Amino acid sequence: MKKQILGTIAALAVSLPLCGWAAWPEKPIRMVVPYAAGGGADITARIVTQEMSAVLGQPIVLDYKPGAGGVIGADAVAKSAADGYTVLYDASAFSVNPSLYKLPFDAAKDFIPVSLVATAPQVLLVPAAAPYKTVPEMLDFARKNPGAFNFASAGSGSGSHLAAEAFNQQVKLNVMHVPYKGGAPAITDLMGERVSMYFSALPPAFVALRSRVQGFAS
Repeated sequence: MKKQILGTIAALAVSLPLCGWAAWPEKPIRMVVPYAAGGGADITARIVTQEMSAVLGQPIVLDYKPGAGGVIGADAVAKSAADGYTVLYDASAFSVNPSLYKLPFDAAKDFIPVSLVATAPQVLLVPAAAPYKTVPEMLDFARKNPGAFNFASAGSGSGSHLAAEAFNQQVKLNVMHVPYKGGAPAITDLMGERVSMYFSALPPAFVALRSRVQGFAS
């Protein structure tokens, strides 16, 4: 497959003269976000594209292709023309997915990493109506009610998934994983008390904390 661009293209304009692409960009750029709108990737992508569009003088169109922990969106980029006009805005799942799935692309050879855009702490969120108000109370409830406790993630291999698994391992908790196609639908179901806990990146957590969830730690 032809090489594509991984991550954001914040540094792409700087590298273009070295590649002989002085005319780039001559048309709008499509940025594929492989998660549902409203999550952490979407929030940061909107900020980045607004600034990039002003600098580059071309619109940057966000194209959401959620599913399979980011694989669907990444595959769409891998199969697109290698002309610099289709880029991937992904998260930690991109580096984890090769160990979880048989991918339809080669993550190491079919993409070119461009830039790290942001890092964010994870906040442990639970429904506001949950019968526990502290982490020890939550763990006590989970151990006494194993069939009634689970955790959501933005998808297998996502930062929220890895954070939850690390937490569960540390506290010796074995509960069901419920993966979603992004952080927004996971938080929606958390508000509706259909899942028990979710590790969220800070930007969407701020929004959720104003609604029907409570936060424990970051």
